[in-house]
Amino acid sequence: MPTSLGQKIKELRIMKGLTQSDLGSGMVTPSMISQIEADKANPSHKLLCAIAEKLETSVDYFLSDMQTKLEQTSTYKLAKAYMETSEYDKAISLLEELLDNPAPHLQLTNISFDLANCYLHVEQFERATELFEDVLDSAIRAGEHNIAVLALNKLGVIQLRKENLLLAQFHWKKAYQVLARSEGIDVSTKAFVITNLGMVNLKLGEYNDALKYYTESYHLLQGTNYLKLIGETYNGLGHANKELKNYKRAVEHTQDAIAIFKSLNMIKASYDCKVNLAMIKGDEGKVEEALSLLEECMEGFSKYGSDFDNANVNSEIARLLLKERRFKDAEAHCKQALELLEPGIRETAFIFRTLAEVELGLEEFDSAIEFSEKAIELFQQFDMIGQITKTYALLGEIYKSRGDFLAATESLQKMQSIVESNLRERVLIM
Repeated sequence: MPTSLGQKIKELRIMKGLTQSDLGSGMVTPSMISQIEADKANPSHKLLCAIAEKLETSVDYFLSDMQTKLEQTSTYKLAKAYMETSEYDKAISLLEELLDNPAPHLQLTNISFDLANCYLHVEQFERATELFEDVLDSAIRAGEHNIAVLALNKLGVIQLRKENLLLAQFHWKKAYQVLARSEGIDVSTKAFVITNLGMVNLKLGEYNDALKYYTESYHLLQGTNYLKLIGETYNGLGHANKELKNYKRAVEHTQDAIAIFKSLNMIKASYDCKVNLAMIKGDEGKVEEALSLLEECMEGFSKYGSDFDNANVNSEIARLLLKERRFKDAEAHCKQALELLEPGIRETAFIFRTLAEVELGLEEFDSAIEFSEKAIELFQQFDMIGQITKTYALLGEIYKSRGDFLAATESLQKMQSIVESNLRERVLIM
């Protein structure tokens, strides 16, 4: 590693037998000399010339280092600019260069964190994980709790993107524990972690815990200007209350989320929440009102959304029609949803399960079994334990309806085995 400007000044000062007070005498305070030697402050050209004269050396001895320092600072600023414009590949190239040739005046932890973020955005999860873990280790050693929480939060995000919900939950719980014993961590960082815990518990079917975390985030964010995060928290509260059948609260919170996202001109997000509102209405038994909302969302997504969003709406319409025993209509919407989605993605598993329920309603048992098995295969691929067990329960019901009680028992045994295996895995992770 090249010797920095501060190191050069310090080495020469010690060789000359001078103290920091001696070197700064008549020019600056000993504290300023200390900061310059630690590379925490840059001397002006005039001061650098005076220091060079007192140390009996040429100013050129220092200027080459100053130029390198300026170049490294410019490189980092350019990398940050590329990140702002989502040009992550260009940012990665520059940040990797800075990481290979570390500059004393730049924080290595910050470079590593930014580089890890870039790799996360381009979905190179292995490299991102490696870097965030390095940042976490450094932060723990230095007692930098805020950085440790940020790194743990990002490690959770990576696991969520990989559909590894238990590991995502593990990282966010670790971050939550650090928050509990630390002071001075900003509200937004706390709220991000706690909201993520609410979300992952919701996905894992742990609805009381989800409600607890979303409520904590809600209270934390009161009186702040983090409106987007507040909107997400309201939406999460709506989801959790829906699952716990607290429909009045679910509706109120979801409507609050819609209002916030509209005020922020986040039109797509407001339609996402409106889909959730339709699901609540459907669970309340207000099917026609729910269907009307979903038709409105489909029109909105045709302007502001994507095929994926419209597929989601079709899937929810199918689920409502299934409740009404309108099996053929439900089947048509499932097929429309599948046409809009890329094959093999997670969302297709839910549609396959809805189709299995449709075929069961039509007493087409072979087709129902086939769709259930397709759903199970995809849920296994994405390690979605709760959904696997739910689908095995449906498969058992299909076999039972067909009169195949042995196969029904085997399905329920597989479901029980998966539940037990999942519990063991949780114990190992925690």
